[in-house]
Amino acid sequence: MATAVVPFGSELKRKAWMREGLVQSSHKSFWSAMTGNTMESVVFQAKNESASEGHTVVFDFDGNLSGGARKGKETAFGTGEQKRKFSDKLTVDRYRLVVDNGDEFDGVDIGSIDLTTHADSRSKLSDLFMRWKDQALFDVAQGLCVTQTGITQTPSHRIDLGTTFNWNTLTDLERQIKTGRGFTSGGVRAPLKPYRTSGGEDVWLFLVDTDMASMLKKDTAGYQNILRSADVRGDNNRLIKGVIGKIGQLYIVEAPVFFGATAGATSGWSFNQFNVEISGLRQYQGANPATAIWSGQEGFDYAGTNIHSRGLLLGAGAIQLGFGKQPDYKFQASEDFGIKSESAVEFWMEAQKTKLKLESGSQYNMAKISEMDFGVIAVDLQVSA
Repeated sequence: MATAVVPFGSELKRKAWMREGLVQSSHKSFWSAMTGNTMESVVFQAKNESASEGHTVVFDFDGNLSGGARKGKETAFGTGEQKRKFSDKLTVDRYRLVVDNGDEFDGVDIGSIDLTTHADSRSKLSDLFMRWKDQALFDVAQGLCVTQTGITQTPSHRIDLGTTFNWNTLTDLERQIKTGRGFTSGGVRAPLKPYRTSGGEDVWLFLVDTDMASMLKKDTAGYQNILRSADVRGDNNRLIKGVIGKIGQLYIVEAPVFFGATAGATSGWSFNQFNVEISGLRQYQGANPATAIWSGQEGFDYAGTNIHSRGLLLGAGAIQLGFGKQPDYKFQASEDFGIKSESAVEFWMEAQKTKLKLESGSQYNMAKISEMDFGVIAVDLQVSA
């Protein structure tokens, strides 16, 4: 039987061992299929492995030309349109997730990593990291976490559905995405840029929580009737399998619901202020989302009144995820002759919604893309009277 040895005196080997554990746990991430290293992904991930806390990761974007043509012998030279360049940036910070190893401790080498305390700690820390990172992305997308100084995460564009959510609602949402107008707040903007699936299809995602999904599935006149008539028969019918489905270019996906606790103020919080048991979408209690209590915060009551769900319309380049130095596994013995120890995964990252800033060229007059949420639109629905 093969035995793996991790010499903790070697920083590179230790980091590689931790990174291997994170890779093994990556399949647990809700966002993994939507994450890539280009603007075409929903989550645009960038890495600068030399960056520690306080270092900046820059995201650059090119804009399209929009100038008019010159007719006949009109002078063309000197009328060229300046190329548009947009950018956004975030500053990575250090975060640590810690576990108590108890009384067992071996700070030299790990022999059989299947049985050691450190292997178990790495596995649990890797699992927690995936849930923690996923919750950071959920919170950023929903407009909660304020991760950078001077940046407001409140959604620039929001759709308030009131208490109605049915098949016609989905048709209206697809129209609003494509036309860039009809929002409750935010005004006219460029349509969300679709992202391309592995099959080459340009689509948008609509993340809904369980309450929103339940309300849609109860729509007998629209949703149930259309699927009953149009979908396949037998065991694969979507009504039987519970799949929400697709309308036009809009995919409706049910996301998990948040379980955990958050110590932040009602106006937002940072990544170091929540404990996550299950990562997912949060709900808010109250009429005004800016001052409401969100799930996880003290005082939120799932059985209470005036509960709202917040779904997310997502396009390409919606969220930026920046990583700095490679994650590292660290441990420390207690002062009492090392009879106890604690282990930690240390990593450098930050996340935020993409909000482009114009670096060169002129602003678009109507199809605006800068100084607003580039690829996220919040959709609020009252699910409890």
